[in-house]
Amino acid sequence: MHTHMLLSVLALCAASAEGLAAGGDWSARPCSTRRAAGALLGKPSMRLQRSSVVSGAFACALSGALLSPAALAVSGGGKDFSGQSLEGEDLSGKSFRGKEFRGIRGANARFVKTDLSSTSFFKADLTGADLTGANLQGASLEETGLDGAVLDDAVLESAYLTKTIDTAKSIRGADFSDAVMPTYTQRALCERPDAIGTNSKTGVPTRDSLMCP
Repeated sequence: MHTHMLLSVLALCAASAEGLAAGGDWSARPCSTRRAAGALLGKPSMRLQRSSVVSGAFACALSGALLSPAALAVSGGGKDFSGQSLEGEDLSGKSFRGKEFRGIRGANARFVKTDLSSTSFFKADLTGADLTGANLQGASLEETGLDGAVLDDAVLESAYLTKTIDTAKSIRGADFSDAVMPTYTQRALCERPDAIGTNSKTGVPTRDSLMCP
């Protein structure tokens, strides 16, 4: 039922676009187009009026709500993730460059080797999240809940960090080159026993990236 509804809505979107292109002349549209639109609106397909264009616009908006938020964000054609729940989701290996994840609920989510460069996780909850090998270059992790998160081999070059980064479970092999963070946070990270190893992608040792003594 859900699939049938979605296909019908998308058909009406296409019909609306054609109707607009033709100046609202629905009679000039192919029968298949008018039939699909008429079926959804519950009107005779031959009697669709220009007012149906408005209904079509509403249907297009509805189709956006029915589609998966993740699919929309990945394609770049829809809204980002801000404020949504991604708890336990596996988004490993995908690209979300420049996307907004502000305030998400992402406890135990997996972002293994995910491209998260230039993203914003401002005040997001990433408790227990796995960010092993993630590209967080230029990302904002300010006030992000990282308690128990794994950042092994992650690239955090030029990332924006606050004291919450020190609550991560592991930072082994992470590259913090040019990351912006409070001085006391940088010192705290240097004192961690897991501030060791070399990043597999950049070749930069974790302690060197933190400018540890």
